[in-house]
Amino acid sequence: MDKTKYKSITLNIEDYHAVRGISFKKSRKFSGTITKLINDYVKNLAIDNNCTPEQMKEEMITLSKRGGE
Repeated sequence: MDKTKYKSITLNIEDYHAVRGISFKKSRKFSGTITKLINDYVKNLAIDNNCTPEQMKEEMITLSKRGGE
């Protein structure tokens, strides 16, 4: 796996099964469901902060790369 493109995360077991259940219900891959949840959340943050989803996602990526500073 290319470590510059993918990262591993941990979820508590209830959250794992909730996301997996959503995946089954919506006939999506697990990773696709996580991506959709993230994109929906970023879209809501963008609305709250009066910017575009693209701007908000870029801001979140930059914040993460700086270590939260």
